[in-house]
Amino acid sequence: MPNTSVQATAEGMPKFDRASIMRNAWARYRRIRQQYADWQIERGIVDASFSACLVVAWRIAKQEREEAIKAVNAAKLASTPAGERLRALNAALEQTNYLSLRYSAAARRAAIKSEIAAITAH
Repeated sequence: MPNTSVQATAEGMPKFDRASIMRNAWARYRRIRQQYADWQIERGIVDASFSACLVVAWRIAKQEREEAIKAVNAAKLASTPAGERLRALNAALEQTNYLSLRYSAAARRAAIKSEIAAITAH
């Protein structure tokens, strides 16, 4: 495991709203405690620990941050010539959902997704 550190004030890195994450975790904890019976929690059928709720809340926050970063990058690309190609590829990807069953859509989706990844990586 590399020993690299990230500065707390790294430029361009969106910060996490820790208060919001804690509120989300407590709300999830209360909802699970209300939704399931005590015997389900005691037997371990449902993990109703606060730590599990906090892990899920952090995972959601990180996913939302990644989506926000992708949205910002897509907005930057929209004004470039690559933006038009990206819109065309997204439309083609959407059209693969409506292909007849005699066509293999998996290969087409993979090719389109790899081209989208190549465009957005720049």
